[in-house]
Amino acid sequence: MNKKQSETPITSFTLNDLLALSGKTGNFGLLSASLAAASASDMEMFHFPCRIDAFLIGVGTEGEATVSFNLNEYRLRKESLFVFGPKNIIQVRSNEGFNCHVVVISSEFLQRINIDTKHMMPLFLKIAAHPCLELTPEESRALRVFIDLLEQETNGAGSLFTVDVVHGLISAMIYKVGNILTHYLEEHPEIESPGHSRAEEYFRQFMALLGEYYRQERSVGFYARKLCITPKYLTTLIRQISGRSVSEWIDDYVILEAKTLLKYSNMSIQEISYYLNFANQSFFGSYFKRHTGMSPSQYKAM
Repeated sequence: MNKKQSETPITSFTLNDLLALSGKTGNFGLLSASLAAASASDMEMFHFPCRIDAFLIGVGTEGEATVSFNLNEYRLRKESLFVFGPKNIIQVRSNEGFNCHVVVISSEFLQRINIDTKHMMPLFLKIAAHPCLELTPEESRALRVFIDLLEQETNGAGSLFTVDVVHGLISAMIYKVGNILTHYLEEHPEIESPGHSRAEEYFRQFMALLGEYYRQERSVGFYARKLCITPKYLTTLIRQISGRSVSEWIDDYVILEAKTLLKYSNMSIQEISYYLNFANQSFFGSYFKRHTGMSPSQYKAM
């Protein structure tokens, strides 16, 4: 097996990486869990495809930009809200003077603060398919106030209650985003669906596992075993909540990664096949063509 398969060709940023790139100073204990930028941020670091191992919530303040999120394009402008989850592929394709206020929150930090995930997770699962939406001027101002306050707290020297203040501000901002998403879903009933709390929880766990193992594992049985349920039951639940099968989700993740590597990495097709845990280049080529209608070399040459 080629040694190069252990490389990570799509740049991945941890929150600490973003801190180093931003030049932020202040209370590093807080900054290592959350980063808020209320000053002009033009997202220049996302010019090439990359992943962030954190949640990113931003509000456009001026200009426009075209952003690719998992190879789907979105147009960001003033008073756009964008919510990107961890381990997804982000790229700014064009930037026409776009600036934003943004907060980046580590997954570990979110697990530590007191968020009512039972009510919030269904909203974020739905918005995952619609990660960018337009805000009213009032909604935009409210979110920017939270980000302003977070930047002040995380950049300060820190005091007895600073951690509690940051926890409270991030919790309040997330609930505010929840209110905005609720209003948006009420205004757009076409993307609303009946609640399936049990199915949604399994869907959340499945997507987390998929983000971790899709390079190594493509069988429904593997994910079902991880969740301690049968493959048939997992398939039923995932189709119930998302309208798609487990296999379709797995294939989407693998094909998305393959397309991105073919277009934006220097890896050969053989190296990509090993990187994605195919037995050889031939198996990878057949798999890719079955799902895209073209060979890897044809897609790479487009």
